[in-house]
Amino acid sequence: MADTFANTVLLEARLWQQDRMREKFDQRKALTQIQKVFLDGQNYIPDLAALKSATTRATSTLYLENKAYTVNTSKSCTPSGEVGSSNKATLTWAQKGAAVKINKKQFQGNELTGIQALANAIYNAEKSIWYGASGMDAAMLAYLETNRTQVNALSDGTSGSTNTWVGAASYHVTVPNANMARFWNDMQADMAVNNYTGKLWDIGNTWFMAQMGYYSSQGAANSTNYAYQFDNIPAGIEFVPSNLVTSSGYNKYTHYVIPEGGVAALFWNDPLNRNGNKDEAGEWTIMESMFFPGIFYDVFIKNSCADTTNDGGATQDSVNTVELTLNYALTKQPISTSNETPIFKYQILTI
Repeated sequence: MADTFANTVLLEARLWQQDRMREKFDQRKALTQIQKVFLDGQNYIPDLAALKSATTRATSTLYLENKAYTVNTSKSCTPSGEVGSSNKATLTWAQKGAAVKINKKQFQGNELTGIQALANAIYNAEKSIWYGASGMDAAMLAYLETNRTQVNALSDGTSGSTNTWVGAASYHVTVPNANMARFWNDMQADMAVNNYTGKLWDIGNTWFMAQMGYYSSQGAANSTNYAYQFDNIPAGIEFVPSNLVTSSGYNKYTHYVIPEGGVAALFWNDPLNRNGNKDEAGEWTIMESMFFPGIFYDVFIKNSCADTTNDGGATQDSVNTVELTLNYALTKQPISTSNETPIFKYQILTI
């Protein structure tokens, strides 16, 4: 059988992607790293390989619920045991994709230029899928906002926190501007009151990097030392900047604080693409992401005849359209308490 488009031209294009210098100016990626948190969360999903290779997409994951057992004060010859329970968390699948088009006659006599053009198109398609205004990072940010916790131990009024829990429809913690210098210190205490210890992810406005740099430099020789709260970085808190995170109104900075493993992104490939298929309708295959090795796109390649004179081709041209698609589901660690999630939203006030 002759070589197909997928394992010849597409592969050559990817080699060009690997060899060229990453775009620094006109084709630079938006600075947003929310995907880092969701991809790390894959390490805490049981049977991840089985979910990826399943012939159908999993619609839910099972988990054992929390159970508060009755604490006795004496022994008994006839103890009445209590039964635990399990539940399932629903997975909602979605797709992000982009299609690129290559007109063959546009590059007649210069096949290398055609390969380079395909490589550039695939790079920009991936960039759009992940970093575009409606890309994966934007979807992940929307997921954090929608699924922020509505339950917080600060709401009981006895925690002694310098921050304030705002319930109702807002569901966030307000931080006075005067306490911004000690935000991480106080936030860690808030999370401990909610029984979370260990590493925390902090997704926030990119501008907060400037505050981090300033406060972490206020060492012991300064009149006010704020550097103590940075001593356990990155083991304690890892800041994840994103230009997609914005603040409005009286809020200067917005943060989403998540215990390690609290959220995750799952990916799945259609068996038709995994197994490879080619017929008169087109070609189905998969392609590994250049940005995130280990994640694969479903790829559909369609050849057709079209007039490409407006694109530098000809009236009768051979056109290849390459469609890249991510099948994904965003999820969070399930918690038995209604409306409680491991996603905590913080707002630092402007004044």
